[in-house]
Amino acid sequence: MGEAPGSCSWTPPVACTPRELKKIRRIAERTPGAPQEVLLVIDATTGQNGLAQARQFTDAVGVTGVVLTKLDGTAKGGVVLAIEVDLGIPVKLIGIGEAPEDLVPFDPAEFVAALFA
Repeated sequence: MGEAPGSCSWTPPVACTPRELKKIRRIAERTPGAPQEVLLVIDATTGQNGLAQARQFTDAVGVTGVVLTKLDGTAKGGVVLAIEVDLGIPVKLIGIGEAPEDLVPFDPAEFVAALFA
């Protein structure tokens, strides 16, 4: 069992039910100073199934932004367009590599240019 949330070694359960996610969110909301950003991390190789995942997570915990990972390969990450249009959830960060510094703020103009490159 990991340590309490906020410590470096704590990791969430591998699979959470919507009910468990709601409980985690309620606890975080009651914790003074706890961040209230809820980011959904989506792999750029995820197809349209990513939209269904985003919808389920938003219903459960109110996702406030998307982090799109693995954009350093051949994946285009087009699912984020559907997520933003259909659910109104903005893309906040993108992962363009494996190092922490490869997680960068999302730039819509650069993303669109890369789609057509």
